[in-house]
Amino acid sequence: MGLNCLLVSVNQAVVPYPVYPLGVAHLCGALREAGHTPTHFDLLADGGQEGLQRLLRDNSYELIGLSIRNLDTVDSSDPHGYLPEIAETAQLVRRCSAAVMVLGGPAFSIMPAEVLAYLQADYGVVGEGELLLPWLADELASGRRPAARLLYSERKDESWPRPVFSPSSLKYYITHGGMLNIQTKRGCPHRCAYCSYPTIEGRVMRYRDPEETAAEVARLSSEHGAKFIFFTDSVFNDAAGHFRLVAEALIRNGNTTPWCAFFRPQNLDREDLLLLKRAGLAAMEVGTDAASDRTLAALDKGFSFEQVLTTNRLALEAEIPCAHFVMLGGPDENRQTLTEGLANLESLGKSLVFAFTGIRILPGTSLAERAVAEGVIEAGQPLLEPVFYSSPQLEGIDLERELTTSFAGRLDRIYPVSEVIDQLTMLHRMGHVGPLWDYLLRPRTRRR
Repeated sequence: MGLNCLLVSVNQAVVPYPVYPLGVAHLCGALREAGHTPTHFDLLADGGQEGLQRLLRDNSYELIGLSIRNLDTVDSSDPHGYLPEIAETAQLVRRCSAAVMVLGGPAFSIMPAEVLAYLQADYGVVGEGELLLPWLADELASGRRPAARLLYSERKDESWPRPVFSPSSLKYYITHGGMLNIQTKRGCPHRCAYCSYPTIEGRVMRYRDPEETAAEVARLSSEHGAKFIFFTDSVFNDAAGHFRLVAEALIRNGNTTPWCAFFRPQNLDREDLLLLKRAGLAAMEVGTDAASDRTLAALDKGFSFEQVLTTNRLALEAEIPCAHFVMLGGPDENRQTLTEGLANLESLGKSLVFAFTGIRILPGTSLAERAVAEGVIEAGQPLLEPVFYSSPQLEGIDLERELTTSFAGRLDRIYPVSEVIDQLTMLHRMGHVGPLWDYLLRPRTRRR
């Protein structure tokens, strides 16, 4: 007999825009396929902790999972850790239910032992949970409790469970930006110095069938009212060219829903962008990350700023809005690279730049090792609370003033990023859809 399971999306952040908890939708599908009964509660969509308390009062569950998307804002200009708020939710579950509590989600997988201890849960699922969580539910249903509290998933190439969407969550995200999200692949082969993504999904790319992806885009639009799609792949334009197959499938399926994705400034030419635009590409978010060749190399990005400029130029020629996310003050940043980097950002022309100062240090990354070697942090220093790397070579340089001065008078150069969030939130409330940063690239008369 299956278990009655409750999966709680604990994320309450809407920066830079509300994101549907897609991972939980896949977990609900996996649990249902395994014979269990899943319920999805979303703190953003379903009334916060008061709504959760009412649900727990009126229903009984044997397994309750907390899905943790973010540890903090990862923004040094607006640092805020989410774990204390998540702990309140965990304590509420403990007070109101005798269910086995299980932790999971991308943020949990970054520091699983530390978060498990902090939240005092029974179990934690590290990595993808579509196979492991139903197995745990099977074990509990059979009266067996695994001895290990941390459970590590094995990554499989088999088809992903069809997501089961929550009607209340769908309504919330459709009315707060109109955007739903899909993955076309999992994994990331790149070795960016600061990134923990391979810890979550592995370094080997695993691809979803393009026709299945195109069919899901159509379902999200026709059945669930999606007005915009975000592909949440670590990198959409993979070196193997799977992204082209996805675009061709979308075109064959007659897709008319606009979409956006994360791009790497490589593996793209003019024909690619024209193909993607025919498939519905409406905006590109580029992981530029640093602004000079020296700092790009220090982050192990594997591309040059000239490649950034080429990708940016091709996007402009194809009339596809392009946003670059850049972190200044990273490894090897000094006065020379800063001056060069700000000039490079200026050369991007009519594209949006979101700039951050410093880089969130995460365990298990080469950036964390470097931070220890340079004395930025101590070996073994706890990193649950946000700690940021800033290049020791910038001592005596006011990085924030340099950025503010360089970006003065430019609506398409954003620092600090937190300042523009209220504008985007207001536009969503007015009924505008999508990520909306492209709105800042439009002429003033059109924006009015």
